[in-house]
This record gives sequence, structure tokens and C-alpha cells, in this order.
Amino acid sequence: MSDSTNQEITGGSFTGPIFIVGMPRSGTKLLRSLLNNHSAIGITVNESGYLPYFYHNFANYEPIQVRENFSRFFHDFSETTFFQRLTEDNPFIDEERWYAEIKTWSYAGVIEAFYKYYAQSENKKIWGDKTPSYMLEMPLLKSLFPTAKFIHIIRDVRDYSLSINKAWNKNILRASQRWNDAINRSRKDAQSLPQSDYMEVRFEELVSSPQVVLPKICDYLGIAIEQNLAHLDKPSENLGDAKGSSEIVKDNYGKWKGKMKAAQITKIERICHPLLSQLGYPTADYEDSLRLGKTEMRWYQILDGLNFLLFEIKTNKYQGVVNFFKSRKIERKV
Repeated sequence: MSDSTNQEITGGSFTGPIFIVGMPRSGTKLLRSLLNNHSAIGITVNESGYLPYFYHNFANYEPIQVRENFSRFFHDFSETTFFQRLTEDNPFIDEERWYAEIKTWSYAGVIEAFYKYYAQSENKKIWGDKTPSYMLEMPLLKSLFPTAKFIHIIRDVRDYSLSINKAWNKNILRASQRWNDAINRSRKDAQSLPQSDYMEVRFEELVSSPQVVLPKICDYLGIAIEQNLAHLDKPSENLGDAKGSSEIVKDNYGKWKGKMKAAQITKIERICHPLLSQLGYPTADYEDSLRLGKTEMRWYQILDGLNFLLFEIKTNKYQGVVNFFKSRKIERKV
């Protein structure tokens, strides 16, 4: 067997990272579940959200190779909801092991050691992360991890805003404007990346034709295609119309056509129609655009925050309050 053939079977030379990014409720969890079916891919099953925060505060722990400093870093990192959720059922790493796994005493080296050891604990070789808000952090992540590849999954804003509303009772118009602004910015940022390191996936194509989309992703990552990728061993969603489903819900799009009022559709399309057209989504032509003012957006933001807090309390009780304020203090949200 030739070296090239053997390399393809074992997943190629790429060892990560893979960053799955995109707006929340756009299929990032589904894509993570499908890619984790691959024998070479081990993407953490919880969103991190904290990598930019610790990067900007890393000077507080330097020199990190001094054991006392690393202990402080480990303590603070282990207090994040990411670490606690990730290790709750699988305590794969502790302070001693993490310290021993570090090869390079830089921020990137410390973080990479953590993720690589997680992948190894899953018998995988390619490490990765799925955090939607990292769609606005791609240049930073690329500077930290030069081999990083990004998969940006995009969903029709009309279905996206419906899903946001159904999941957390958030305002549809604010969701639409944030969708428009964040995707425009992330696509602009992507222009600074090598073309070979950025890929866009349409949610609608993923759910309707996974047998077409997943081989394209494998080719993009330079790894062998495997037959079981489109199978879900367990539900990937705990919210929305795909909640509890152990299969890909192939018709989980276009629902805005029957569930959204004509006036709402018009407002959303006026906010987003240039980008919708660029992305290939059908939309009416408009001579003018609509943009919500700062005061209106701020008011909707307050209401969205209250609704999300109520959701956290209902879902996680006291811990939900802790999670909510932790996320507001540390995580940078889209």
C-alpha cells in the first residue's frame, strides 16, 4: 500500500483544528454530530465560547510554564460552563495531564494541548470546536492556529428567525438584522483567509442532501469519505422542530412560508434582501432597505435577554441564572 493511500485511509495529514461557525439555530449542532461520526474527527460536544476571552487575558497567567501560574489558569478555565459540561460525564483531563500534554508554551499551545487530548480520549486525531459566535473571531483563530479550517453553516434568515423565536422567544426582526450584520461581517473576514481554509454550507442542502454535502466537506478537509456520516446515533437537537429526532429532518426548512405573516416577511426581506440574493435565497426585489434604529434594537435586546433568562431558569433552575450571567460576563455573543 502506498503512503498516500494509507494517509487517506487514516484521515490524511490534517490534524485540525476544525471550527464550525454560524448563527445559532442554523444547524451547527447537527453538523458537529455528523462530522463526529467520522473515525478521524473529534469535535468537542459542548461550545467553548471562552477562547477569545482567555486569549485577551492570557498575560495574567504568564509565564504559563510556571506551575503556579498554570494552576491559576486551570482553575479559571475549569470554572467555565464549557469545561464543566464537557467533563461532567467524561472527566478526560485534569490539571496534571493538561500540563504534561503541552508542547509549546504559548496560548495556542496550551489550548491545542487540551483539545488534542480530548480528541485522543475519543480515539480521534483531528480536533475541533463548534461555537457559533466564532464566526466573528475567524481572523483571531486563524492567527492562533495557522492550520485551522472553518466551516460556516448558513440558514435562510426567515427560518432562522422563526427558530430563534420558537426556541427562546426572541424578537424576529432583531434576529434578522443581527443575522444580516454578522454574516456580512464574517464573509468579509473570510476574504482574509486562504480560500482553501474557508467553506460555506447551506443548512437546507445539508438536511435535504447530506449524501452530497458531507463528501464535499470531507474533500475540503482532505480526509477519506466514510459511509456512516449521515447517521445520527442520538438526537443532536434539544430545541426546535428537530428536537429529539434521531434522524435528519429532511424537510426542516421553508417553514416561514406557512408560519410567517406577509408583513413580517416583507420587513425581514427589506432588512436582508441584498445578502439573501448573494446567498442564493429567493427574495422579492425592493427599491429601499429597512434598518432598525439603535434604540429599537436596544429595547428588543433587553426583552430578548429577559426571555433568555426565563428560559435558563426554566431549563436549569438556579444553575441557569449562573450560566446566564457567566455568559454575559465572558462570552462574546453574535
